[in-house]
Amino acid sequence: MGFSAVLVKSYNKPLTLIGGGEFSQQIFSKCLRIAPTLIAVDSGLNHLDIKKSIPKWVIGDLDSAKKIEVWKKKGIKIKSIQEQETTDFEKCLYSFNAPYFLANAFLGKRIDHSLATISTIVKMRNKKVILLGKKDILFHIENSIELDLKKGIRLSLFPLNNVNGVKSKGLKYDIKNVKFSPSNKLGTSNEVTGTKVLIELDGPGMIIILPQKCFKDVILKFNQEFLK
Repeated sequence: MGFSAVLVKSYNKPLTLIGGGEFSQQIFSKCLRIAPTLIAVDSGLNHLDIKKSIPKWVIGDLDSAKKIEVWKKKGIKIKSIQEQETTDFEKCLYSFNAPYFLANAFLGKRIDHSLATISTIVKMRNKKVILLGKKDILFHIENSIELDLKKGIRLSLFPLNNVNGVKSKGLKYDIKNVKFSPSNKLGTSNEVTGTKVLIELDGPGMIIILPQKCFKDVILKFNQEFLK
């Protein structure tokens, strides 16, 4: 990188982020109940009702955020970052530390933005992120994970690197010795067959995709792993 990433602030509790993609007030409200500290990422500011949801920060190159001067009067902090080597989502992640991030409205609308966002949670895997779309929840796993899920739940594995399956438990289609690749072998539309799912891989780069109804299960897992 031709710039120096600067840490703005560290938090000891999860953060809610809001971007400029497809927005669900219901999902957003659920996130705020878990992580009430809110950061707006550039045009994510435009989703917010100034009478209801006041972010601590708005961050990005700020080419799309509207009425910033009005928001400033509410006391929010403005962090303008003009380097153009990273997306606004990346700028936010390198600027803040937290146990994990609940990222709302970073999917949908434009496929290029969605793909860039998904790629970022692998690229910046030291930051633990749950991406929340209207229908799906996405997150990256390093090597292995164990989840408590209900039987019949759709579970997809989407590799962004070449990743080998070591073993699995509680899935309809076993992943042992499967050589996953983004251009060759995917793991979409698997299914949970038991209440406990184990997935073990030989390295990072795998995205897990679950339906929105697994929100509480995923939050419970992230709390167990990262709120220590």
